[in-house]
Amino acid sequence: MSTETPSVAALKNEPILNEELVVKSFFEPLADLPIAVVAVNKIGHVSFFNAMAGYFLGIPTSLALHKPIDSIMPNSDISDILATGLTVHDRQEFRNGRLLKCSLFPIQVCGEIMFGVKVMQDITEKIALETELSKIREKYEMLDIMLDQSFEELGAVDDKGRLFYLTRKSALNLGVDREEAIGRDITTLNPKCLLKKVARTGIMELAEISRRNKKSVPVIVTPLIKDEVLKGAVCKSIFTDVQEAMSFVSRIAKLESRNGPHNSPKKVRECRFTFEDIVGTSKAILLAKKRALQAAKGDSNVLITGESGTGKELFAQGIHMAGLRRHGPFVAINCAGIPENLLESELFGYEFGSFTGARKGGKLGKFELSQNGTIFLDEAADMSMGMQAKLLRVIQEREFVRVGGTQTYEVDVRIISASNRDLWEMVQRGQFREDLYYRLDVVNIQTPSLRDRREDIHLLTEFFISHIRERINSKVTGVTEQVLDLFMSYAWPGNVRELRNVIEGAMNLNTGELIDEASLPPRVREKIMMARQEKSIVSNLPVFEFEDRASNEKALIQHAIKASNSNKRQAAIMLKMSRATLYNKLKKYGIDTNP
Repeated sequence: MSTETPSVAALKNEPILNEELVVKSFFEPLADLPIAVVAVNKIGHVSFFNAMAGYFLGIPTSLALHKPIDSIMPNSDISDILATGLTVHDRQEFRNGRLLKCSLFPIQVCGEIMFGVKVMQDITEKIALETELSKIREKYEMLDIMLDQSFEELGAVDDKGRLFYLTRKSALNLGVDREEAIGRDITTLNPKCLLKKVARTGIMELAEISRRNKKSVPVIVTPLIKDEVLKGAVCKSIFTDVQEAMSFVSRIAKLESRNGPHNSPKKVRECRFTFEDIVGTSKAILLAKKRALQAAKGDSNVLITGESGTGKELFAQGIHMAGLRRHGPFVAINCAGIPENLLESELFGYEFGSFTGARKGGKLGKFELSQNGTIFLDEAADMSMGMQAKLLRVIQEREFVRVGGTQTYEVDVRIISASNRDLWEMVQRGQFREDLYYRLDVVNIQTPSLRDRREDIHLLTEFFISHIRERINSKVTGVTEQVLDLFMSYAWPGNVRELRNVIEGAMNLNTGELIDEASLPPRVREKIMMARQEKSIVSNLPVFEFEDRASNEKALIQHAIKASNSNKRQAAIMLKMSRATLYNKLKKYGIDTNP
């Protein structure tokens, strides 16, 4: 019995070649292949055209069949195969936005070439992926060079202690082959290395690496954390200045003598500003910066006071970046923006199961996250008396207990607090603990209001415009002289924050290159107009003898009503009295308010 399929057997016994039978037997099983297949007969007409070919070329199969191949694929090379009988592999073509890898070959039946076949495979994504991988490889190589030149020592392990990165310089200093070392357990290379320990405990360590024919170098070993999960550890040299290293080693040694663990920072906001980012040349701002810079040289707690919008956090970050703890984290928390029942867990963290909804494994608090760095307590005056007592214990004892826990943790942080309220006045009224006040207000920095540094308004205006224009795609380059005069005369109750807000709002509405008065927010224009009117009224008020107080008061009210065009709200503001009081006096004196 023959083992060949009936169709093939029939073909071999068929004295006259049957094109339809060949297509049905050989090509139709290829109809659903994920690659394109096109077959052309001896006269150059399409005999087979599968769905993927239609997808690549943008032609339905029904419209392609039995048509001349050149009408479907101009300049097609399939007809050449019928003439030459040669096979072509891995030719690339670009059709309809896709890069195709093509192969061409003849189909012979009974020794005669009956079809020319073209097979096409889409390699667009593959090439794009290879290109992207090439770019990533270039970036990695550049990063590798940067890291190798930036650190005397740098190496990292995964959570199992296996080495996955080592700079060439570190490998040379350790006397190992870099490629052979990658992937090995770090303790097989150096049994005393702390990388594996930190990858297991998550606790930062300070160490010293001995190098052949060189002086030892101090290094810091810190955990690698992603999505609050410990992923490994990194060892890096952090000092080039010997005195700085000795000072840091001294502080760490003091920490290690205690029983509490050293907690490393997780997911903290980076400190982005320095004193150079504080814009201004006025006497008031220069004095504040000078005092803050002097305070940064020490390690005492600092209280920054000033009106809302004067840049208290900017000063706090500047102090941190200019201080001894600049290599540590800077963690900020707004004590007024967190409900009282949550503030304790935010500051001190909590243990798993301490309350409904507590995440598995608990959560580190801001004090733990700021270990060896700075914690910034914004709006400290808004803490309850109970929270003030708990904060006082942390400052005095340098230790705390997580919510729902029993373990005591030691902490070493610098506290910078800020308030737009007078804490000492609150102490006098019994609203703030006196003992906590003395702990926070060791060094006091007063941030000046914008009213006290009007000469900086021009600089600040230029600075804000240059920083905002690119982000909002604005063509504004400055302000008109009239607007600058208005800025100089306006009271700015919101200080620098309000100035930036007004400028950004005006830039979104302004159509020209210079901000004009019409683009300013209505509230600002209204306040400026009222200030002008009040100034005009005060300067034009008549002078009365004091003997007849009632007559004087009546005349003043009549003058204000007339000047405000019978607008009682504006008249009350001019007279510095409430509208209710004004109404009573209008009735008392029988003053007609009709214009």
